[in-house]
Formats: sequence, structure tokens, C-alpha cells
Amino acid sequence: MNVTYPVMYPLELREQTNLSDSLYPVNLFHNVSPQGEIGRTVLYMHWHEHMEFIYITAGKASFHIDRRQFDAEPGDFLVVPSGGLHVGYASSAETVEFWSLVFSRTLVDSPFHDPIHDHYLSPYLSGSTAYPVKLEEQSVLRRIRLIFNGIIDEYKSKEPAYELIVKSQVLLILSLLSRHSAANRTDGPAPQPNKRIDRIKEALLYIRQHYDKKLTLTEAARMVNLTPYHFCNVFKAATGRTFVDYVNRYRMDIAERLLKEGATVTEAAAKVGYDNLNYFTKTFKRIKGVTPSEMKKRGAGGAR
Repeated sequence: MNVTYPVMYPLELREQTNLSDSLYPVNLFHNVSPQGEIGRTVLYMHWHEHMEFIYITAGKASFHIDRRQFDAEPGDFLVVPSGGLHVGYASSAETVEFWSLVFSRTLVDSPFHDPIHDHYLSPYLSGSTAYPVKLEEQSVLRRIRLIFNGIIDEYKSKEPAYELIVKSQVLLILSLLSRHSAANRTDGPAPQPNKRIDRIKEALLYIRQHYDKKLTLTEAARMVNLTPYHFCNVFKAATGRTFVDYVNRYRMDIAERLLKEGATVTEAAAKVGYDNLNYFTKTFKRIKGVTPSEMKKRGAGGAR
């Protein structure tokens, strides 16, 4: 199991998820976002080719998964489809904690022709059919919580053959999801790929790689061949934030990290593209709730 880590700052929008072993393509991540401002990012925008389960254990957050918003609190269970663009924001100031299980379809694919597997699982694993992102049925949810907690325990202890147990538990969760979807007729066709969303992925990646450069909304829209109007609509649907708010918050997240790592306020401002120190300070305080100097003191061990 990966150790507990604070919110990451990935360099690539397409996450190269560490699944440890190509012959055992699954990994469990423990995500913790300490107390902070409402609206802070608890899971940075990314996508990957694998399916992902998200299990909330503390705090409240809003996850945006393929242009749809899902509010989550402790006990909630989300299913991120393969290729799904997803991001998470804190809905309150309290600590947000959740577990992410990421796995490749090859983990549970049948090596031989299995009509039962082909009927109940293959359509979901291939992406031709989609599970509901947020499970609402309490009887099924209770069972899945118990199973997922078992997966966490197996990863913590790593006793002999834990890999086989985790694999069987993932298959059991998928089977329960398939049964629930079939019984409730919610297993409709998966959403068709949206070319505009793919373009937004390109813009988001550019922001991450060039956050120190000035980028206007008009320039960003032109970059992905959309009108500013359509760009605003698609960007807000995909990220849950306006373009300007997303860019400002991302820059302030980077600035916060730099300050905690020892950069001066002036250095942090310059590295995230602000040449006006007063404007940087006002923007930082509006988003983070404290001044850059106060944040720097926290990073140096001052009172929280």
C-alpha cells in the first residue's frame, strides 16, 4: 500500500498510476487533505486508463467526474470509469480523507471464454456500458463498504496471499455493481467520448506546465479551437470552476507549497507568474484565507 500522502501536484494531467506490478495491476492510495479553506483541491484534475474506486472516510468533498458533480461524505463510494476526467474539492474546512483503489481490467479479466463473465462484467470493463458513478442503494453500499474495508486491511497487513484476496474482493465488488445495475436497469450505454472535453484536457495540461505564464481566457479558447463562450461552458462543466478561478487557485496551490518549502513571498509570487506582489498577496489571501507570510510561518512550524 502506498503511504498516506497529502494532495499531490502531478506534472501530467494523464496520470501514470503506479500499479506496482504489470502482472498484478492494482494499487491502493490513502489520500488526506488537512483542514483548510472550503473549496481547496483534495484531488487534482487527472485521468488514467484504469478504473478507480473512491471511498470517503472523513470530511465532505465534491467530486467532478466527466462533467458531473457528485457530493460525497463519509461512507460514500464512487466509481470512476476508465478514461474519466476527475477532480475533487473540499466542501468544508475539516480534514478530508479518502481511499482510492486503481486497477487495470486485466486484474479481473477472464483468461478464457466465460459467458457469465462476458455477460456481467465485460461490458463495464470495456467501457461500452457504465456503472453508476455514485452508489445510492444502501443495502448494496453496506456490503461494498465491508468488502472495501477488508481490502484496506489486507493492504495494511500484507499477509501471505493477500494479492489473491484483494483480487477476489475487487471482483466481488464489480459483481455486486453489475447485479445492482442490471436489477435497476441503470446500466445504459456509457457516455460517448466528448471531443470538447478532450480539448479541455489539453488546456488543463498546458496550465499545469506553464502556470508561471500569463494566459487569458481568449488565448486558452483559441488554443483548443473553441469560441470563448463554448470554452467557458465546457471548462466549467469539466472542472466545476471558471477558467480564471481554476488558474488562480492552481497557482496559489503551487505558491503554498513553495512557501512551505522555504521560498520567500517574493520568490513564490514570481514562480507562479505574479510580478505585482500586492496583487499576489490579495489573491492568495482571498483563496487561502491567510496572507502568504502567515502561510510561510505555518510551514516553518508556527501555530496552525
